[in-house]
Amino acid sequence: MRAGGHHPVAGYDPAAHRHYVRRRALLGALAPLRFDSVLDVGCAEGFFLDAVCSSFGVEGWGIDLSPQAARTVRQRYGYRSAAADGTRLPFGDGAFDLVYSTETIEHVVSPEAFLDELRRVARRHVIVTTPASDDAAPFAPDYELADEGHIQQFTAARIAEVAAGARIGSFRNNTTYGIYKVVGRHLGARASRLFVGLDHLVSQRLGSATSRAWPLRNRDWLVVVDVQAPTTSSREWVCPSCHGALSEQSAALACRACGLVFPVADGVPDFFVQPS
Repeated sequence: MRAGGHHPVAGYDPAAHRHYVRRRALLGALAPLRFDSVLDVGCAEGFFLDAVCSSFGVEGWGIDLSPQAARTVRQRYGYRSAAADGTRLPFGDGAFDLVYSTETIEHVVSPEAFLDELRRVARRHVIVTTPASDDAAPFAPDYELADEGHIQQFTAARIAEVAAGARIGSFRNNTTYGIYKVVGRHLGARASRLFVGLDHLVSQRLGSATSRAWPLRNRDWLVVVDVQAPTTSSREWVCPSCHGALSEQSAALACRACGLVFPVADGVPDFFVQPS
């Protein structure tokens, strides 16, 4: 996992247990939805993007603040990717059927602006996952989330403010996830899949993020927002500042409308850094 950055690489990695649980929850949430194109915002090295595209046979694009992570997505999996700010995405309105983000919104300064931007480029659905809290106190009740760079925490009431009308669920149960973390993840890939499935079953049937019983408390929110895009755009890079069309220059993309120039390295644009 260290060699792969934030996400696991090929094969089974017991250190990636949180990612396997989140992958199971994300794929389960996507199963009833209809979509042919996806954008992963905060895609890191592409673990979730590849899982979604491989499972559903859809077109996938990735966005991350890190240019190196975006290049890894392209080099490792072949998906189109770029470095960009999640509150200023380089796409036109309604460019993707589905836009999702896993464990990213808790790191952004303005979650409202972040979610508004995800909605803007979505045609049908937005999905966000983030660590859960049932307490208004920062980073309560279970984790040292501040140590992981989290600057936001979400109760059900806070999610309702940020994502009005969303369907709010949760996953990753304290009891079954704890057993998986301590024992199950060390027993190999097959056993890991069984423990992940058990954790998902328990979290959906018995647990909740607001359970008074700590053993049955779920540790992540899963938020689904349905979108009806008034207009749709083709899937192509546009200027994140003015949404103008881009033209190719030598190792760069230039906005025809506002003149901003964005460097391109190894086929991956960097929309986060705006050189003068």
